[in-house]
Amino acid sequence: MPSSPLLTNPTLRALVAIALFTYTAQNMLNVSIAPLSRALNLPEWIVGAAVSLAAAAVTALSQFWGRRSIAWGRRRVILLALFLALTAGTLFSAAVWARAAGYIGAFLAAGAIMTARGPFFGAAVAAIPPTGQALVAEVTPDEASRVRGTSAFSGAINLSVMVGSLVSSALGAWWIFGPVHATPIFVLIALAIALIWLPRDGASTRPRRHLPRLTAKDTQPEQAAPASSTESADTNTASEATATAELPPRVRWTDRRIAPWIASVFGIYFANGVVQITMGFLVQDRGGLDPAPAVSVTALMLLANAAGAMLMQLIVVPRLGWSPRRLLRAGMTLALVALTCLTIAPSLWALAASTFAMGVASGMASPGYSAGASLAVSAREQGGIAGVINATGAITWIVAPVSATALYGWKPLSPFLLALSLVALSCACAWWLLHRADLEARARD
Repeated sequence: MPSSPLLTNPTLRALVAIALFTYTAQNMLNVSIAPLSRALNLPEWIVGAAVSLAAAAVTALSQFWGRRSIAWGRRRVILLALFLALTAGTLFSAAVWARAAGYIGAFLAAGAIMTARGPFFGAAVAAIPPTGQALVAEVTPDEASRVRGTSAFSGAINLSVMVGSLVSSALGAWWIFGPVHATPIFVLIALAIALIWLPRDGASTRPRRHLPRLTAKDTQPEQAAPASSTESADTNTASEATATAELPPRVRWTDRRIAPWIASVFGIYFANGVVQITMGFLVQDRGGLDPAPAVSVTALMLLANAAGAMLMQLIVVPRLGWSPRRLLRAGMTLALVALTCLTIAPSLWALAASTFAMGVASGMASPGYSAGASLAVSAREQGGIAGVINATGAITWIVAPVSATALYGWKPLSPFLLALSLVALSCACAWWLLHRADLEARARD
């Protein structure tokens, strides 16, 4: 089997290391934020609102970062993003410390937590997946290598979720505020990796055009050149300058090449948002746990989910040799079964098994979607499609966390029934729309 791009491309290796520490920091916030809301006497909807604001920032900026990672260079984009993440993590840590010490009230603490975990951190992490996805597309020219590359990169991010869950579990068992205060430290490590090992590549600024210095020879009258040749030279120069200066093209969500892929996967992203944001409440309510021990158990549940996804993306999917369409269909079908089991799970062990199965389903569907959508567009559009791929999951998180927490407070079963209906709809799209899109593509060919 050909080697993975992760093993051969130094820039991609550096990006994976940065993603490892950045997403470890993000997952520590995800694990601790639900128990923290109760420990700090904050309303439950604050949890959903914070994550929804982050998802809104990811949705708005994913294609922005993806296109600029090609135009500006990956190093410049990642350094700027990590500085934002460090600012967000420090603000979050300071707000939790001040609220726990009684220096600020619930209203101010809620605003600071929503701002830090929302637009600040969301804007930062929005840069990493599209930058990595665009690079994967650059070094994987065919369908088989594209599936292996996207699967490996997604699996590396899921590895960071596992690491974050383990670190959160250990720190949370020692001190409930430990994961929060460790977050900026992990981001600082990612920033150091970027400064030291991320190579300089791509244009960092728009190229400057200097006027030539005139000499005596230049002022001598010349024979008139044919107008056609002069115009042709000017046109070529202008087109080259424009091609160099312009950003890569945007990719529309309604583009007929990628719309069937988006419709076929959005349900599992919404379901993952519901499961992850309510897991901290599920382990307390179904397991009868207090907030402090719930941090560790929640981390282990998310660890099981990430382990299932990582197992598929790093080990199984590269060896299956399945097409993107087949991977997406199998993943969505399994997700429908796993989410049904999770909805009725009566114990913590049943929750763990169900969330592991959800991870396995995501580990099949996500690389199938990423590879399929990437292969549907041209090389010039890879920065744009990388942003769309990253934003697809984020846009479901805008609605999923706040709606899930609000519905859970009303009827604990209701957010899972909503997620089940959307997974069923996406599963139907995977079997029908992708088949129809394949027939239309063959007809065009």
